[in-house]
Parts: sequence; C-alpha cells; structure tokens
Amino acid sequence: MENILFRKLVNQKGFEVTFCNFGATITSFKIPTSDGNQIDVVLGFDTIEGYKKSFELQAQPFLGAVVGPHAGRLAFGKYMDDGTEIQLEKNCGEHHLHGGSINLSNQFWELILQSDDRLVFEIATNDGQTKYTAEYFLNDDTLFTNLRATTKVNTLVNLTQHSYFNLEGHQGSICNLKMKLLSSEFLEKNADLLPTGKLLNIKNTQFDFSEFGTCPAEIDTSFVLSGKNPGAILRNDKNGLSLKVYTNQPIIHVYVGGNTQPLIGKENTEYHNTSGICFEAQNFPDSPNHSNFKNGILREGENYSNEIAFKFEIDSI
Repeated sequence: MENILFRKLVNQKGFEVTFCNFGATITSFKIPTSDGNQIDVVLGFDTIEGYKKSFELQAQPFLGAVVGPHAGRLAFGKYMDDGTEIQLEKNCGEHHLHGGSINLSNQFWELILQSDDRLVFEIATNDGQTKYTAEYFLNDDTLFTNLRATTKVNTLVNLTQHSYFNLEGHQGSICNLKMKLLSSEFLEKNADLLPTGKLLNIKNTQFDFSEFGTCPAEIDTSFVLSGKNPGAILRNDKNGLSLKVYTNQPIIHVYVGGNTQPLIGKENTEYHNTSGICFEAQNFPDSPNHSNFKNGILREGENYSNEIAFKFEIDSI
C-alpha cells in the first residue's frame, strides 16, 4: 500500500513550501506579497493522482520532482564504464531520458527526517546498493536543496530539481518575466537534442542572457556556468520579486515549453507552454560519451552531492 505524505515547511516571513514523497516533489511554494497576500510560484497538482497521471503523457512534465538517476539525455542509452558497455532503457526515441520509464520522479520516497525547517527523503535502487537522498532546508528567504547519492556498484548519476517557476504565480506566463544567466557558453546540440560535445559562445546568439532579457517562449538548452553564483536570476518587474539560483554544478539547463496539450494543474489552472520555467542545475548531459565533460559515473566509496539554493528577494536587484 502506498504511503502518501504531504509535508510543509514554513518560516517567519510567511514562506510556505509544501512537498510530497512521490518524487520528493515540491508541490507549492507560496511567497508573501506586499499587499498581504501570497502567490504560489511553482506549478503542480492538487493530488498525488495528478502527478501519477502526468507520467502517462507523451510529454511528461516532471512538475517539481527530483529527477534521476540520470537527468537529461544519454545517447542511444549507452556508455562505456571501464571497458564495459552499459545499456540503459531507450525511453525517448532511440535515447535515454531522465532515468527511464521507471525513475526517481515517479516513485515514492521515504521521509526519514522532519523538523521545523528541514525535510529529508530517501530512496534506493539497484537492489538497495545505490541510495539517493533529497534534503530540503528553509531559512528566512531561501530553500536549500541537497541531492546526494552513494553506491556500492558503479552507476551513472546526474540528479536535479525540476520545479517550474513563475514569479507572477502559477497561473501566469513567464513571457512577462526577465532572466539573466552567469554563463558565456552553451552546449551545442543535434536534431535529437543531444550535446555534440562543443561549447559555443553566447555572443550574437539568441542564448545571450548575460544581461536581463525577456524569458523565451521556448528553450531547452544547457548553459555552462562561469563558476560564480547565482548562476541564474529570474525577475518580475511588476511585483519586484526575484529568484536567484545558486549551485555547485557545472551547468544549468533552462527549459520552457514542450507540452503538446493543455495540462490541468492545481486550483483547476490550465497550464500552457509558458506557464513556468525550469532551472535544472546539474552535470553535463550525456557526460560519459564526451571526454571533455565531467564524467557522471559514481563509484563505490564516492559521494555525489548536488547543492542548489532558491533564494527569493523583493526589489533587491
């Protein structure tokens, strides 16, 4: 029997962040506004059933979930590990995407710790030999996310947090927002959206967000971070709210669009292609197949840790 859990973290400033153990998912993120109200700045569903059914769609949205074991695409679902070819499921045409059809996002995690300001979820794969942990900690203005993994068998690990943000509220459009990325290069991709291995300069391209620019109506691109933080900033000039994304990872994959049909989310909201934007802080996709990428194979005795912080500010940019 499924053990369905919803839990909430609240701080003194009126932030309310709700989670569920299906996918270790952020289901809502309510921020107080200057008029005394709140806006919910992430997309989601009202029920676990909504999240489950979303994985039956052709374009699975992964709303708010922890994605893995391998976020992003892996060419033909295979890679070499110490001379041995490893074949993973081909669940995206001829390629592997976001951990396959059975992944960390569509499974129930165990809640192993809960306090006033912290939640920790845990799940295991490979017959218990690989353990994943998602820790969320809320302070005055920031939600800290730490995605960790340990293993007894070599496994390809690339985790990320897949929340769709909208600083107008989850009923709005991100085309009314502006973003900035601390990146000078992005990954070239082929027709199947796989990286070619080349890093291209953002100058004189549509991907130049070195200064604030309007959020695009569609984007599915990995940006190489400069090593400085925050790696990404999202801003709503109308209400003065901004989101700053900090990470220890080498890239942020920015994603908008992709849904081929309307999606009914929480509060009976009809989500569309520009309802939200993802800032997926992670390692390079398809990493074992490119010698110039940081290889994502985790081995026994090694510890994986993806640290992401989502900080909200008012009129501070």
